[in-house]
Amino acid sequence: MKKTASLAASLIATKGAAVPSSEAPLKTAGQGASESTEKRTAITVKLLENPYLRMKAYGAANRKTNQDILEIALNEYLDKLGA
Repeated sequence: MKKTASLAASLIATKGAAVPSSEAPLKTAGQGASESTEKRTAITVKLLENPYLRMKAYGAANRKTNQDILEIALNEYLDKLGA
């Protein structure tokens, strides 16, 4: 069974007193690799845990979605192959 993170009193804000944790602007629609107007096709990808966790950590640190990361990586890979 997975342990859940413990909550400390310092993490809880009084109603109406909450402030953003950083000053980085939030991602809005139309930013990143997903801004294309082309029709998208849904796929399912099964990843091993380690690459998945690395992708999630990178995405959180760089404000990128899994879709952004995978789409950029796939396009770079296909360009490299000349496909």
